[in-house]
Amino acid sequence: MILREVLDLSESIANYRLDKHELAKNKGFSDPDVLKINQQLDFKNQNIKNIAKDIRSF
Repeated sequence: MILREVLDLSESIANYRLDKHELAKNKGFSDPDVLKINQQLDFKNQNIKNIAKDIRSF
C-alpha cells in the first residue's frame, strides 16, 4: 500500500515536471501557472519525504 502511494506520487511528479517545462517554455518561469505547479511539486516531494521518514521510524 505504501509502495503504491510512492509510485503514484512519483508518476505524478514526473507528469507535473513535464507540464512545468512546457508551460515555462511557452509562458516563462514567473507565470502564475508555472508557480502553481512548482508549489504542487513541492507538496508532492514533501509527501514522499514524509513517507520515507515514517518508514525509517518503524
